[in-house]
Amino acid sequence: MKVKRDFKGVWIPKEIYLMSELNWTQKILLVEIHSLDNGEGCYATNQYFADFLGVTAWTISTSISKLEELKLVMTRTINNNGQAQRRIYTL
Repeated sequence: MKVKRDFKGVWIPKEIYLMSELNWTQKILLVEIHSLDNGEGCYATNQYFADFLGVTAWTISTSISKLEELKLVMTRTINNNGQAQRRIYTL
């Protein structure tokens, strides 16, 4: 799945940059989710993030769980034309 956007780089807010609870993959994943959350949630797959960040889909899955645990994101499953689709919302 190719997500269209005008990618200009990554800016990491100070609060996220200094979070010792997150590793660098999780920090970059969080800002990437935020950049793709257009108010309707980010619908990129774990494989998309894995390819983008050069890690495994399992690493993305555990990273999203960590972000949820810290209440930085929320995930929901929606019905999209008869198919279940995960949406990730930044909090």
